[in-house]
Amino acid sequence: MRSTGELLRMYVVLKACSITPLVKNAEALVRTSRRVLGDAFTFGVMRHTFMKQFCAGENEEDLRPTIDLLRANGIATIIDYAAEDDVESAAKPAGKGDAAGQHPSTTAATTDGSGNTAADAAPLIDGAPVLGATQLPGAVAVSRTYSYEDEATCDKHVNIFLQAIATGAKLPGQGFAAIKVTALGNPTLLERMSAALLEIRSLFREADLDGDGFVDRGEFDTLYKQLFPAASQETIDRAFASLDWEGNGKVDIISWSHRIHLADMPGMVQRIKSQGTCTRLSQELVAVALTREEVKLAKALLGRVAKLAAAAVGTNVKLMIDAEHSYFQPAIDHTTQVLSLTYNKDSPIIFNTYQAYLKGSYERLAEDMERARRKGYVFAAKLVRGAYVQLERKRADALGYESPIWDTIEGTHANYNKCLEAVLDEVAQDRAEVMIASHNQASIERTVAGELLGPGCNDL
Repeated sequence: MRSTGELLRMYVVLKACSITPLVKNAEALVRTSRRVLGDAFTFGVMRHTFMKQFCAGENEEDLRPTIDLLRANGIATIIDYAAEDDVESAAKPAGKGDAAGQHPSTTAATTDGSGNTAADAAPLIDGAPVLGATQLPGAVAVSRTYSYEDEATCDKHVNIFLQAIATGAKLPGQGFAAIKVTALGNPTLLERMSAALLEIRSLFREADLDGDGFVDRGEFDTLYKQLFPAASQETIDRAFASLDWEGNGKVDIISWSHRIHLADMPGMVQRIKSQGTCTRLSQELVAVALTREEVKLAKALLGRVAKLAAAAVGTNVKLMIDAEHSYFQPAIDHTTQVLSLTYNKDSPIIFNTYQAYLKGSYERLAEDMERARRKGYVFAAKLVRGAYVQLERKRADALGYESPIWDTIEGTHANYNKCLEAVLDEVAQDRAEVMIASHNQASIERTVAGELLGPGCNDL
């Protein structure tokens, strides 16, 4: 039961959220209040109004009453530390109100991806496999200077997420926790990783000359010579053999993306530069390739998420990797899929999130399910419609590319249903587990109907 005071507070907060000028100027109003009235007053008001409405609390003790109230009404909980960042905020210099070193500095130099590496670096070297990606139009490649303080902030977030996992483990029944990758790595690094991942996929499309979805030996030779004209036939043969792990003389995008790594790119760039290659393909690769420093930071990011995944496995908590902005999503997908190879072998622990309002989400979902079948792990997904509609459309307009969001709500609904049916088919075969994260009545009814159709559809 809610008191009259609580109901009144809820009404006032929700009414305030419907006032467009207030919402649009909220950050400026908070800054002004902090400057004029002080942090104690400003945060005190926010804590007892907006935060109380939308957040369960700041620690486990705060969370407990809400968890108990929900459980008493038949509702389970997901523990979610609500921390995320964006490129715009990461690019700002730290000010009085910012945590020390939270934002990295920017340099004007263009990225060449080479670092200070040996000229003979192999085109295929150790690294995490490149998996799943979506379109990332409008990306701008810039060189970044990443600070130690920025990395320290991400490490602190790991400890908070570990607390969330520990709290999830104490819940009755199956525990759930959610994390945001932008809290564990600099947003600009994630955008750079996404651009590099997409370039690797772009190379596959360039190589697939006949458009049949496979790159055969001849097509690979043509691409390789455009990038490395001085390469010997023996080197080309060895490179193709490393991709053609099934030995059938051709590779598809799943094999290609699994065998070419982010860590390969600095060495590839160095070879391009040492051979003086100046083709369109070589220059595109040079423009987006990660530097040695960025590869190191990307591995640190993966290590942070892996630490959380290990904690989740150790406590039997399912870990939801939240979806974020489309220009971060390839890097988030990559991180999630790499961890799924390790932690989803026996049971679904790592869940990726698929945003049905993105035009390419069904294709990405289908590819990821096929990857799980081939690699022998359980596919796990959270299916949502999406939360960044206005941001995505405004960014697309500003940078002059097609919006990644479906043009109509009907398009989103149709795509959601298509994704839902595909993943329920996998659930029915005991190859997947899915969380239908939706407030849409039709989606829930469709899910329940699908659950009743097959014996394997009880893992929802």
